[in-house]
Amino acid sequence: MAPCGIGLGHITRTRPIAEELSQRGIETVFSTYLDGLEFAKHEHLPTYEAVPINFKVTSDGTIDFKLTAATSGFSLGIRRFLRQVVREIQYMKHFRPDVVFSDSRASSLLAARLLRIPVVLMLNQFRVEIIRRPSSRRLSLFDRLFFFIANIGWLFIRTTIGLVWGRSQVILIPDLPPPYTICQGNLGIPKRYNKKVRLIGPIVDNHNHQSIEQDRIHSQLGLDSGKPLVYAAVSGPRVERNILARILLDSLQRMSEHYNVVLSRGEPSGNRSPRLVSGVRIYDWIENQDDFISASDVIVSRAGHGIMMKSLVYGKPMVLIPIPDHTEQYSNARRAIFLHVAGMIDQNRLTPETLESAIQEILKAGRYKVNAASIRDTVISMRAIPVACDIITSLAKLV
Repeated sequence: MAPCGIGLGHITRTRPIAEELSQRGIETVFSTYLDGLEFAKHEHLPTYEAVPINFKVTSDGTIDFKLTAATSGFSLGIRRFLRQVVREIQYMKHFRPDVVFSDSRASSLLAARLLRIPVVLMLNQFRVEIIRRPSSRRLSLFDRLFFFIANIGWLFIRTTIGLVWGRSQVILIPDLPPPYTICQGNLGIPKRYNKKVRLIGPIVDNHNHQSIEQDRIHSQLGLDSGKPLVYAAVSGPRVERNILARILLDSLQRMSEHYNVVLSRGEPSGNRSPRLVSGVRIYDWIENQDDFISASDVIVSRAGHGIMMKSLVYGKPMVLIPIPDHTEQYSNARRAIFLHVAGMIDQNRLTPETLESAIQEILKAGRYKVNAASIRDTVISMRAIPVACDIITSLAKLV
């Protein structure tokens, strides 16, 4: 099991598949890095430590492509990727897997194909894009030239990544069926790969997608049953998580008079018990996140694919705050807005006033709740985890 280690979305959706495989008597081991590695160690998952690869960000969490290029560069980036591949080959020779399951990991996929091991690839972004220019500042002539050259060079890199993805035996898309597919703008899968593609539905632990009684959650937390429950779920890489948690806390404290507010900081190694700060119940990490999502009236979060899938599986509208200049998250957010299941706030416009206004709009305009509930009813019969496991085991039988 080789999930991307940037943020927690990949490993948290890979883990339920590994658990189902284990229940079928199949041995699994993880290979990941950074946030994914921290989560795996805390959860005591059998794990190999992969070579880390990441992008740089500015002090406000904006993705800094110029700094990333300056510190990694094309040649250094290629060398780090090749180190990843070599390390993955070593791990695979040691573990001797029948099948490799890659969640958005090109190095693991390539290593497996070099060893002639079948690969199941899961992703929600086949076509990886970068921004044409930063949104937060005016560009000098040198910066404009840099981004012009970077976008031309990225065409080659993007094409190469697509060719690597295409080397897998199966490509799983853990998303909603059309016309509700959230990652639609991030796919762009060439037609020649159509026979490999399986849209299996969202990866969620709760196979029945049943709603949790709000009264039970309200009672457990000692909440006011007369107030709406706002669940703010912070996710993404560590730096971006810390920045958003800090900004959100100030805004949510001012709203606690009119709403029940729960904030999860998304820190898997943190405290599981809540602390009350100015009316906001703050968790470092919530084990039963599905319960909180199901019992909430509105979800406030990044526009990461994983948290959006969970919210829609339980029919919950959202207020989305994409990571600045994160092309995938902005694409996800635009799609959710088009489907009338979410509102969006740019991080540089996030204030107590804009957040409360967005939440009020979601709660008062009935179409958001109705549309989210309609999507929930559409996916209620989908069983992504068993389907993924069936596909994995079918490839193992061909070895």
